[in-house]
Formats: sequence, C-alpha cells, structure tokens
Amino acid sequence: MRFPVSVMCALLFAQSAPAFAALGAAAGPAAGTVQADSVARAKASASARVTSYNGYTVSEVVEPSGTTVREYIGADNVVFAVSWQGPSMPNLQQLLGSYADQFAAAASEPHQGRRAVAIQSDQLVLRSGGHMRSFAGSAYVPALLPQGVTPDNIR
Repeated sequence: MRFPVSVMCALLFAQSAPAFAALGAAAGPAAGTVQADSVARAKASASARVTSYNGYTVSEVVEPSGTTVREYIGADNVVFAVSWQGPSMPNLQQLLGSYADQFAAAASEPHQGRRAVAIQSDQLVLRSGGHMRSFAGSAYVPALLPQGVTPDNIR
C-alpha cells in the first residue's frame, strides 16, 4: 500500500511538532487538556523547532504574527519556563496557565513610565515589557528549575 507524499509529510510533522502546555503543566499529549489541544492547533501553522540541552528541552515556535515563543521543558516533562519576543504579545493566559492571575494582578497595578511588568516571588519570576511591534518577556517557576539551569539560560 502506497501513501501519497503529502500524507507521509503530515505524519512526520505530527510526530516532530512540539507539544505546548502552560507554565508548570505537563508538556505534550500527557497534558490531555482542552487548553493544550487548542494551543497545539493554533500553533500548527507556525514554524517549530525543538532543541535538547543537558537536562531540559526548548520548544520554540515562531507564530504567524512573527512572535517567537519558547517553552522550557524539564526531564520530568513539566514546563518550568516560557519566554516570548516579537511584534505582538502571545496569549499569556495560555502560556502562564495557573500563574496568569499573578500576572494580571501585577499588570493592573499603577506603573511609572512604561508598562513593564515584573514579579519576583518564590512562586514566580516574570519580566514583560515592550512597546508596539516590539514585545519581550520571560517567566519561570524557581522551584521547577532543573539542577544546573540558571535564569540566564532562559532567553
């Protein structure tokens, strides 16, 4: 039985495409949530790359808008950090998951000057800022950082 080349390419892409989950959640099909499924579908048309390092993996997607989103996944298959950079903000509700409320609270506080947001706690470290067509940020859970990984590794 012969499969068309397009079917074979689709099957290979499905196996190699990174699975996306929220910060602190299990990555990949093990997450099994509607949210993870909707994020994966939304990212399907974007270009993706997965890079392995000593003790963790980085799944990087360039969204159709041009924004690069990286998810840092530990050996335990849990997303310990996320980062973004590009012309538009990604959906932080999806990226931050259960930590999104902390971000929303910090973002709603009065700020001097630019609308940068910073959170530094035992539960979450987050930096986000920028201006129209140039946004960047990162967030990580200190307790989930794998041994040997420092905040400098999150870019």
